[in-house]
Amino acid sequence: MRLSPTKVSLSRVLRLIVGMASAVGPAAHAQGTSAPAATPTSPAPRTPHEDDFEAIEVDSQMEQPVISSTKLPKRAASVPAVVTVINAVEIQARGYTSLAEILRGVPGFYDVYDLVTHNVGVRGINGGAQASGNVLKLMIDGQPVDFRSTTGNFFGEELIPIDMIERVEIIRGPASALYGANAFLGVVNIIVKSGARLAGARVVGNGALEQGHPGGGGALIVGGSTELADFVAGASGFYFDRSGLTLPDSSPKGARYTLRGDSTGDLSRPKSVFSRLATNLPVGRLTLMGSLQNLDSSGEFQETFPLTHRTRVSLLNQNYRLSYNADLGTKVTLQAQVNYFSGGPTGAERFSIADPKFLLRREVGASGIGGAVELGWQVLQRLNFTGGADYVIEDHLTQTFDTVLTQPTLGADGSVLVPPGTVTPGARAGEHHSFRNIGAYLQGLFQSSDWSATVGGRVDEHNIYGANLSLRAGLVYAPAATPVSLKLLYGSSFKAPSAVQLYTQPRGPLDLIGNPELKAQTAQTAELAAAYGFGHERGEISVDLFGTRVNGRVEFVQRGLFLSAQNVLDETVAGGEFDLRYSILRELRLRFSGGVAHTVNKTVGPLLVGAPDVTNPLYPTYQANLFGDYWLTAAGLRVSVEVSYVGPRTSSQSNALVVGESYTLPAYVFTAATLSTAGRRLFGDRETSASLRVSDLLGQQWAEPGFTGTDTPTLGRTVMLTLVQQL
Repeated sequence: MRLSPTKVSLSRVLRLIVGMASAVGPAAHAQGTSAPAATPTSPAPRTPHEDDFEAIEVDSQMEQPVISSTKLPKRAASVPAVVTVINAVEIQARGYTSLAEILRGVPGFYDVYDLVTHNVGVRGINGGAQASGNVLKLMIDGQPVDFRSTTGNFFGEELIPIDMIERVEIIRGPASALYGANAFLGVVNIIVKSGARLAGARVVGNGALEQGHPGGGGALIVGGSTELADFVAGASGFYFDRSGLTLPDSSPKGARYTLRGDSTGDLSRPKSVFSRLATNLPVGRLTLMGSLQNLDSSGEFQETFPLTHRTRVSLLNQNYRLSYNADLGTKVTLQAQVNYFSGGPTGAERFSIADPKFLLRREVGASGIGGAVELGWQVLQRLNFTGGADYVIEDHLTQTFDTVLTQPTLGADGSVLVPPGTVTPGARAGEHHSFRNIGAYLQGLFQSSDWSATVGGRVDEHNIYGANLSLRAGLVYAPAATPVSLKLLYGSSFKAPSAVQLYTQPRGPLDLIGNPELKAQTAQTAELAAAYGFGHERGEISVDLFGTRVNGRVEFVQRGLFLSAQNVLDETVAGGEFDLRYSILRELRLRFSGGVAHTVNKTVGPLLVGAPDVTNPLYPTYQANLFGDYWLTAAGLRVSVEVSYVGPRTSSQSNALVVGESYTLPAYVFTAATLSTAGRRLFGDRETSASLRVSDLLGQQWAEPGFTGTDTPTLGRTVMLTLVQQL
């Protein structure tokens, strides 16, 4: 009998939520979609040769569902964007534990990891020092989860328990016309599994080996569904020890720090929590979502004061959203939401300045609220309009560093003049700044059986950055009956300066100092993309060409004793990407992808006149990735192999200033191998899966470009064992 939501008491709702994990049977095993809950009966026997092959099948990228590009569910072949979708099956089969690992093999992306944050660049452009991939808009279920003080993102294990991910939609190209500031060069949207998909509880155990040190972690995930509500929740935590690394020989100031030895106590302890409760109302659906990320890592290779052995970076980021969705008749949809966010350092954070008598304590943070309303209107059978408005207000605490005395200051007679723990506030401590932005957007989508056309625009009015207009247009040919897709796309976007870039106070010489005069960066991108399916499930190929013009690109330029962000460069980057997926045998599938991105034109401002000429800083011009998957049917195992060629990367502008000229870090080959199983019912009707992944299999241990005189080592060969048990 169907429950009537209007007659259910609050106590019964709570009892239903608590009982979901045990009351709902195993989920139907469907790839790439949220399956309805199965009835709690014994499952039919599975044959390893058929069901498991279906489970590991790599879905056609052209047919993957995508919502991030238009905010309407469409097949990837027909959306006006260059998009890659990575689903849960591929994530499990390759043993990934973080979004950074997922993005590594996506054409057009490159990650510079300083062992604290992942600084992901897109199509030849990286955000620079302390950017943490801020040229991307990172979302979970459509909710931005950036760290507001820097507008950077968390891409590591601290983002979300990886086994909660249904799929990741990755868009290359601007999306400010829909999402506003910071959807500058791409969008990454994580779609979380439904409670019906999870249908119960599962425990995840991880064992790791990095730099010869044992580590690991785990997660607990629960989910369930009834006719009244759908609920998911999960929490994860890890412990890694990366001690024993040294500064790369390429570091311009490496000799200055050799006496400090290798990294010591270089620990990483990321933690994450995510939950979502959706409830059916008499009209519409109400959803409450919350996510917490705790990045907690030693900063042995931070650009200021490296290898001091006492630095610990610990940030807590929180996002909460209450949203309401409803169909207002047959042609109009309504979405409304309010959200709250906050982020800042925890009490465990500290920065060493290579003086045992002192530590620095960072004061920084942001909190705020936002709201949005969106309407969808199907004017005609083939014509849809989507429009909305949003508002956000943010309170920012200026980043500054207090000095904490760790040893007493003694007088001539041995008396304590200043006790340990005494705090000297940093410059401009306690200063606050408010950001306010209101945006409005409208998108029209016309679609026939073969063609679709998209036109849209958005205006953002910011109390500091002023008005910014973002546009998009797309023409797509993608007949449903033919495995062909052709796209001609244009979009403009803007990147707003962060509060840290505008107002931060430095830790010491050559550290970053705020520049209140910094302007927003803008970009215009044109793209031409094509995809073709070979038929008979043999595979497909996609190719795209792009050109991006960035105006007012930010570089960090030395101004006196400090590095200051300045709009000093206009440049045009051109290139392309390809992705070939092919099934040679039923048991053997290959994927070959890659990209090229190179600056073809640039105009420098007066602050860079006479400075070293640095082209494509932090980003390789050429990349190529080869993935192979072989299914051992008799053993029920899958073997996955990855081989990536990464071309030379140019030093940062700040390191080129130290040397007096730019330099390049040599190309390298990244290798990885994974042995995995699909879900096996080892304990009754409860599934068990496992993966064993070895990264940097050849142990190359290359270096990544850094800042202010140092480059960053990489971890070398690492091993990760993951076991997932459904309870």
